[in-house]
Amino acid sequence: MNPVERVLHQELTGLLDRLSTSVPAGGFETIRGANPTLKTRLDDADAKLAAVRESLLDSYGRWRRALEDLENLWALGAWRSTAAEEASEQSAALAA
Repeated sequence: MNPVERVLHQELTGLLDRLSTSVPAGGFETIRGANPTLKTRLDDADAKLAAVRESLLDSYGRWRRALEDLENLWALGAWRSTAAEEASEQSAALAA
């Protein structure tokens, strides 16, 4: 589980904990009886939450790849700099 998945899991677990203490006895059926459109609204909210979660995880994957690209570019720059210094030193030694 990556760091974003852990955060999302903690958030969802926290929500479920809060709901478990606030939903009255009889739970969903009692609430749905008082508001018949609730199931549709809950299904819509659940689908929206799942889509946003997927988007966050996808974006985090792109973030990680961008970090790796940046790190690789810095490593390449450092390697080229070292290689150029070594070639310069070898040229100076041959010239002497």
